[in-house]
Amino acid sequence: MLSSAAKRFILPFTPPKSRVPIDAEVEGAAVYALAEIERMKGRGLIIKQPEERLVFLAKMGYPLWLFPRSETTYVFDGLNNFTYTMTYLELPSAKEFMVSLEANSNTREDFTAFLSDHNSYFTQPRKEKELSLTNLIVDSDFKKEFNAYRKEAVEVTGQPANFALLTPRLEEATISFVLEEIDKLRSVISEEAEMLPECLRLLNKLTSQYITELDYAAEAVKDEANAKIKAQEEVINPKIAALNSEYRRRISNVAKSFDQELETLKKLKARAEKCIEHDEGKIRLYQKEAENQASKKHGTYEKQWKERSAQTKRELNGLKKELKRLEKSIRDVTKHKTEETRKLQFELDAEAKHSRQPLRDLEITRDAKMLVFKREAEKLIKLEKPVVNGLNSIIKLEEAVKTKFEMLGIVNQQLKSPALLYVPFYVIRYQSGLSKRSIFLPPLTASTMGFAAKLKGAFSGSKIKDVFTTRFKSISALIKNVHVLAEKDSFLDDQIKALGEKNNLLNTFLTPGEIAEGLVYLRNQGWLSDKEYQVVSRSLT
Repeated sequence: MLSSAAKRFILPFTPPKSRVPIDAEVEGAAVYALAEIERMKGRGLIIKQPEERLVFLAKMGYPLWLFPRSETTYVFDGLNNFTYTMTYLELPSAKEFMVSLEANSNTREDFTAFLSDHNSYFTQPRKEKELSLTNLIVDSDFKKEFNAYRKEAVEVTGQPANFALLTPRLEEATISFVLEEIDKLRSVISEEAEMLPECLRLLNKLTSQYITELDYAAEAVKDEANAKIKAQEEVINPKIAALNSEYRRRISNVAKSFDQELETLKKLKARAEKCIEHDEGKIRLYQKEAENQASKKHGTYEKQWKERSAQTKRELNGLKKELKRLEKSIRDVTKHKTEETRKLQFELDAEAKHSRQPLRDLEITRDAKMLVFKREAEKLIKLEKPVVNGLNSIIKLEEAVKTKFEMLGIVNQQLKSPALLYVPFYVIRYQSGLSKRSIFLPPLTASTMGFAAKLKGAFSGSKIKDVFTTRFKSISALIKNVHVLAEKDSFLDDQIKALGEKNNLLNTFLTPGEIAEGLVYLRNQGWLSDKEYQVVSRSLT
């Protein structure tokens, strides 16, 4: 039943605004021409089959229910033609998560256990659920075409002339129930979606709060330990200063004793080097004198100078041995000095370290306690991360589910109450003996043709089928499906037959004269070839 509140609208069969105007008579003549051309096309295809006759040609309206909800309008197939089942994922409850989170937020221990227990709460496998939406049209291509087409609708209050409206078989109560199910589920999903950011906010707040508490606790431990360390330093630092002073004195004394010995050895070394240099000069002089005496044939003097040179060489060798001994002694003393001063430095370091051990113990205790707090904070962050990632993932999924619900209808703010909108189509019924066949024509559009195309059309085959083409692919599929549905549903077929016979345009609207005028117009526009015009015109006689 149609409620008294539901308005009715009809859509035009051809575009209301086109470059070449198409009134009702021209439209009827074009449909008649198509019907006759189709009838003659089928002539003789079946041997000994009686010639088909055109039983009726009727314009009908396919009912579509429009139900507004807020800014969305849902489109339902009025003939109760199919059932759409929407699938969606059942997502983890944000409400249950929030309740548990609030119950476990009083202590850090409870919160940490909560994070550990809910590590995979939002990433667990999700169950797919179904929602049956009786006759709701959700095809995106259809809605896109329909959203543009519906703007051409005209409201009707009574029975439109020469337009048979199919009775909707889908009742408002059924649609209301479907919409209540959508609203109920959308409400639950919306409530959950609104709670998810709050879950995320509270989760981040608690994690930040407990990390701040850990930071404060670590800072308190650090301050307390540093105070104890400072107190110990006031006692220990003077002792270490005294140790440094004592060992500096001892190292200085040791260094001085070795430096005195080194100074003596270095003086002896310098003296030896000077003597060596002197003896080497004497040897060169003695050798030169010996050579001079040899050149003068003074053998006695030559011998004396050679003996002096040999004696000096023996002394020089002794000096070189002494120099090597002195150099070794210098190295040994230097090494001994280094070892002794290093030994004293090691002793100083050991005693200073021993003296500082109480400070070191306090520092180790402080660092160990601070490390515990640091690891607790890192643990919180580590436990929070998968929960936050899961929440963010669910927020995206919730948005996808919300979008899926939003895509069930079309955006329409004008319609405030349920309405019936009728999509026009023509039914052409033929009869041949006991057999019958029908053609269902969806909304058409006509293209304009130039002079050359018109001239070509006058001498070629069928043009009208090329000129009059379907306006909308998806809506055409809806009308074609009426044919299939009528073959399966005798009630619908009987309704179409009864309405067709009652509203046969050939009896109620289109006279042969009006059709003839329309055919002339079609021929002049180049939409009907001369051959087609002649054949169709003959059918009127």
